[in-house]
Amino acid sequence: MSSSSFSSISSPTSPAVDNSEGPPQAPDLSQYTNGYTVPPAAAPETNNSKRDHPMSMMPDINDNYFVRIGANRQFMIGCESFYPSIWNQWEVVAAGAGAPQLSGAKLPPYVTGPQLIRTLMDEAVQANLTVMRAWAIGVTSLYSIQPRPGVFSEAIFRGLDYALDQARQHNIKLILAFDDNWQQSGAANGYQFGSGEQHLGYFTDPFIKQIYKGFVSKVISRTNTINGRVYRDDPTIMAWDLINEPRCQRCPPGTIRTWVEEMAAHVKSRDPNHLVTVGEEGFWSISLNDGVNRTGCNPGAWAMNEGQDFFLDHNSSSIDFLGFHSWVDNWGKVDEDYQRKWIQCHVDDAERMGKPLILEEFGKWLNVTLNATLEQRKNYLHIVYDEVNRNIEQGTPLQGVGFWQWYDPGQIAPFSNGGVAGEYGIYTTDEAFDIIRQEGAFLESKNGQSFDGCNPMLGLAPSFETDMDVTNCDYTWINNLPGTGFEGPNCTVDVNECVRGTHNCAFDAACINTDGSFFCECYLGYEGDGVTGCTATSALEELPSRYVTLSRQGPLVCDVEYSKYAPGYIDDPTGASDTNESGNEMGIGSRSPVYSARDCMVACETSPGCSSIVWSPTSYRCFLHGCPSHFTPLCTAQNQSPGSPGTIGGPTLPEYTGPPAPVPPPCTLTPSLCPKPIDTYLTWYSMERWDPNCTTYQENAHIGLAPEPSIGKVVVTSTNSTQPTRIASTLSGPRGLAPDIAPSSLLQQAVPAPPPPDVQASSVPSGR
Repeated sequence: MSSSSFSSISSPTSPAVDNSEGPPQAPDLSQYTNGYTVPPAAAPETNNSKRDHPMSMMPDINDNYFVRIGANRQFMIGCESFYPSIWNQWEVVAAGAGAPQLSGAKLPPYVTGPQLIRTLMDEAVQANLTVMRAWAIGVTSLYSIQPRPGVFSEAIFRGLDYALDQARQHNIKLILAFDDNWQQSGAANGYQFGSGEQHLGYFTDPFIKQIYKGFVSKVISRTNTINGRVYRDDPTIMAWDLINEPRCQRCPPGTIRTWVEEMAAHVKSRDPNHLVTVGEEGFWSISLNDGVNRTGCNPGAWAMNEGQDFFLDHNSSSIDFLGFHSWVDNWGKVDEDYQRKWIQCHVDDAERMGKPLILEEFGKWLNVTLNATLEQRKNYLHIVYDEVNRNIEQGTPLQGVGFWQWYDPGQIAPFSNGGVAGEYGIYTTDEAFDIIRQEGAFLESKNGQSFDGCNPMLGLAPSFETDMDVTNCDYTWINNLPGTGFEGPNCTVDVNECVRGTHNCAFDAACINTDGSFFCECYLGYEGDGVTGCTATSALEELPSRYVTLSRQGPLVCDVEYSKYAPGYIDDPTGASDTNESGNEMGIGSRSPVYSARDCMVACETSPGCSSIVWSPTSYRCFLHGCPSHFTPLCTAQNQSPGSPGTIGGPTLPEYTGPPAPVPPPCTLTPSLCPKPIDTYLTWYSMERWDPNCTTYQENAHIGLAPEPSIGKVVVTSTNSTQPTRIASTLSGPRGLAPDIAPSSLLQQAVPAPPPPDVQASSVPSGR
């Protein structure tokens, strides 16, 4: 046993110390990226990072004005022209809420969702991107604002609050979609969308329509918990999309148009301040639009049967501007002539209707299978922007454009989408993003044109006299760290600095949120104050030698609760991490990536009841296992759910064969047909605490314990199952382990897990 010990020291009360050596570097993940180049992840933010200073960008005077449409059909802010330079962002609500995992693209290493939002908005300002288009409902059922009809998640709603407040601080406008045709995330589509008949029900069933109206009313009347603004009075919002890309295949003609009339009028009755559009792709049906047949503009005959009619759907008096999308790869129309024709057809309809027009979404995929290259993407961007800019120079209704979609360096798309940036992701470091910057500069050059006879009072927000309608809570900051302490209209809402990424904890330290503050504590195996640094001890270096590995599933079949003081733990304000759907039910498994087996071992040393780990070098998940006890809630609870890999009910651990082979992104036109990712898991056992006798408890036969492994492969130090030797971690510290194996009397019934070890009040500084 090493004489060195794990040391864990809380943050001192002195001010934060600047790390003159710079931030630590993210790990090298190149061997797990399927052979493709991934831009380096942004290093963890330092105390002096611009993105950590939410008041560093004071709102522009235009923040006091709603975007409106002038008499010349021009988008305006105040009395000045506004040409929206747009990017589409997929999981804004989940990221803002602090979800530890995103489905569309993983969070960059060591970056939280709120940090990601701040980073992108910082970079958006530099790239002259002025509008973010996002989803107001969320995009997955796990992180939905309305998980059930009439039931709203306050935690997820606060993610939208955060995104809006950050946009306010960066002088960025938002276009928000109330619902989505493609995602069953809960506004109303989650209850009806599926078959074509169900689509008809979505647009016609009175109950479903009432669910939609109820959600819309809830969002519009929402008071932002951070800045106190009511959404309907917040000029940060540019416009509402009724629904992203509505489809109603083979529905009666006019089904979507009738729905749009009703819902747009409902939105306007609740919110007369913001612009409204439909959010559709822009197909035409077989009907004549004011005597003009535009079905020849469709990408194919199939588009006539999708229920849309671009002209008629936007002809409602409650629809302020026209919006359309362009997905030439999905539609099989990748030639330049068609792309220009598609844009021009929509411009012509906007001219006839006398309303402004925005190309809300467009993208060009990268597809090795189909030889879709980066050069083709760059050419496509040039074609679209050239057509948009030509129209702007000529004064046509087309006044804005938005690309799909933006990834921060370090984000990686799902395996089924090709990994890396997937089909459509564009990194800030890509050559294609240089073209986006150029477009942003062009549109910015068109902004700010004044118009004679304009009334400066038009479009002024209700609270214009104080843009300063937002309470300044900087007096609650911890050690003058922006974005810490409290927030809200009365500065009474606790800021979770650990989730927001506004703390000053060292790289190898746990951040623990408290009411109005936080403290930092080095992980077991490190020495330091948790703020200025945490240094690895010799005991940490020796830790892997105290674990042995078996090639197959072993006897430690119960999941152990994951300690919040361990690598891989992060607070989840949404509560979704502990649901069965997330795979982390009842605190099981790491919530954020664990990039090494040793860090997973540290988590085991920190978590009472742990004597084995299962770690994946492909997904960076860490699971902790142990014998049945009150630290293993899934094993002791009745009707337990399936566990993590290697446990009862969980997937069998396959042999480790090394990193997966590269897969071209995406492999086919139908991602669902791509090979499914198979995570590799490796198992290690603590030589000091592993006990084979936990597989022979007769009174727990209902658990269905795994067979004993070969005893010769491990060192057994506990031989009596009724009075086991109680061996804690070889590496001591304030968080030292509780006994690994509980007496058999504890195995008869579920026992509530105890709270974490008490910490003396004197050892927990306020952080102020």
